[in-house]
Amino acid sequence: MATATKTKPIPVTLTAEQISELVDKIGLLKAQLAPLEDVLKADLNKLKGHGPDRYQGKLYEVNVFEVTSSRLDMEAVRAKLSPQFIAAHTTTSTTLTAKVSARKSAE
Repeated sequence: MATATKTKPIPVTLTAEQISELVDKIGLLKAQLAPLEDVLKADLNKLKGHGPDRYQGKLYEVNVFEVTSSRLDMEAVRAKLSPQFIAAHTTTSTTLTAKVSARKSAE
């Protein structure tokens, strides 16, 4: 089973020009990956159409399996529990995230 690895931000000092170049590099990489992600998603859906199983290629294997998940209806929970109870049992964490998008206009 694949495991997700968490990477921590690398503390560095970049010039404004280096930041600009890095941002553009990230944007280009994202743009190049998008069509490949579409093909990957379509191909995985074809394989999923055959149902759960372990599928073997010459170089790779793909395991298709069912996952059952549960979602908590927070609206119903809030209606039944007091705000104090919810606050006492809520944990908050802060993480860094990045969103890549094309600029509306280049300056």
